[in-house]
Amino acid sequence: MRKNIGWQEKTDDTKYEIRVLFQGGDRILWRRITKAMERWEPFDPSADHWQILLEKMKARYVRRQAPYKDLQLVERLAARAASDSPPSP
Repeated sequence: MRKNIGWQEKTDDTKYEIRVLFQGGDRILWRRITKAMERWEPFDPSADHWQILLEKMKARYVRRQAPYKDLQLVERLAARAASDSPPSP
């Protein structure tokens, strides 16, 4: 069974808890919540979010807590997100 990955992120004045859910196949769901919200809301991750997920997935793989195919999936999707994002000014 796949484990979900989560972390906290602070942007400006809002602190989010981010959770990445691994669904069947190649589906990954991104959710976030704040203390002011009642429910988890889906959101589109940035290239930075993908890089954080990739770092966390590599750490889990090294500790034998994630299969190699999941690491490959995240690497592929992170590379796609990096190529789709516009260059920063």
